[in-house]
Amino acid sequence: MGKETGRDRLSFPSWLGLALLFIGLPTGVAIAISYYMPVFLLHNPSLANYLGTIIPLMTFVISSTYFNRYIQSRGLKSQFMRRTSVKISPESGKPIDQKMIKGFEASLKFAKGEDRIRRLVTVGMMYLQNAVAYDDKDRYLKAKEFLSLAEEAMRGESPSFETKMLVENLRSKTETYKYRFGDR
Repeated sequence: MGKETGRDRLSFPSWLGLALLFIGLPTGVAIAISYYMPVFLLHNPSLANYLGTIIPLMTFVISSTYFNRYIQSRGLKSQFMRRTSVKISPESGKPIDQKMIKGFEASLKFAKGEDRIRRLVTVGMMYLQNAVAYDDKDRYLKAKEFLSLAEEAMRGESPSFETKMLVENLRSKTETYKYRFGDR
């Protein structure tokens, strides 16, 4: 769960290539269209100055947002990202930020095989921790849902011993808290 593999880490040239593709190309096209088209077609340089400033700026902001979402949804890490570590333990009683959980959920779309099972267990454990912290049955049921998804994904795979233990750990933790949330 907490280990980093080399393939998750983006090298600077790879990051730069993706940034140019996601941010540089759309911004360059926006500059070309928003500045040169009004000058050559409408012969209006003041309109070209306004549009040549506003449209590329908006394109840059929107492209940067989508670039960051793409990087996060693929589970990639660049040198410029902040590292955040969270202790996932329902017994701690400390809630986990919902944005972080949603980010993990979004990255499930791109995970396959054993990595998907691990991520399902991680998200389930996060929901269980928030259920305990907020005393919320809905989050507990969401944790159980992710447990069942992980168990279902295990049926189609032959996971390692570690992965089986992670699923078993989530199962035992949900069993521990089932009476607290009235789940029989």
